[in-house]
Amino acid sequence: MPRKIKIVWVVCCVCIFLGFGFLSAKNQIKENRQRKQEAVEKSRQAAQEKKKRQEIKIQVGGLMSKVQELNALGKYNEAAEMAAKAAEMDPKSSRVYTWWGLSLAKSGKIKEAYGKFDQSSRLDPNQTKNYYFWGLTLLLEGKNEEAIDKFENALLLDPENSKAYASWGSALNNLGRYDEAIKKLEEALAHNQFNRSAYGVLVDAHFHKGQYQQAWEVVARARKSKINIKKASLKRLSQASPEPH
Repeated sequence: MPRKIKIVWVVCCVCIFLGFGFLSAKNQIKENRQRKQEAVEKSRQAAQEKKKRQEIKIQVGGLMSKVQELNALGKYNEAAEMAAKAAEMDPKSSRVYTWWGLSLAKSGKIKEAYGKFDQSSRLDPNQTKNYYFWGLTLLLEGKNEEAIDKFENALLLDPENSKAYASWGSALNNLGRYDEAIKKLEEALAHNQFNRSAYGVLVDAHFHKGQYQQAWEVVARARKSKINIKKASLKRLSQASPEPH
């Protein structure tokens, strides 16, 4: 091959190689730029979604405060309707379903209430209030054994929950298991000496056991904590055994 042709062939090869290198570098730069733009866009979208979630969380929090206020005022149907709106905004909030269930239970829609409590437990099995409210609803329905199961769950999550102990004791008292009831009610008072419901049921449990002196001792403890026992319970106890002086 003549020398000139060889030189031309080498030059062509070098040009082709440089051309491929240039195109490759250009494509790489373009791909890098595109990846950076995509990363920026994803970051922007993530920031917008986070901001939206925070706004929804604030709005739902405001609605739930109103739900609790309406329950306190006895406006249970309105509370349930507001909780339903909150659930539409945040369908993954266990707290929303718990208060929705309580509002439904108080408005007499028991079957629907059970569904909301169950949904709450599926979303978050570690909500003490959900098990407690669920147990109370069962207790009011006379489903004492099932109620005990819910109170036990509540206490596994919050071992110092005086209300759950008292409600458990109430369920045991309803079942005629007075010794067990007394134990739970005393635990309730150990955690909160001002637990009004615990004193009343404890007096009744001792009464049913024929332990009138112990019942009067509970009455004295209640009075010391400035808590009044129901007149019907006191009258029944007085008829069985006059108050000691």
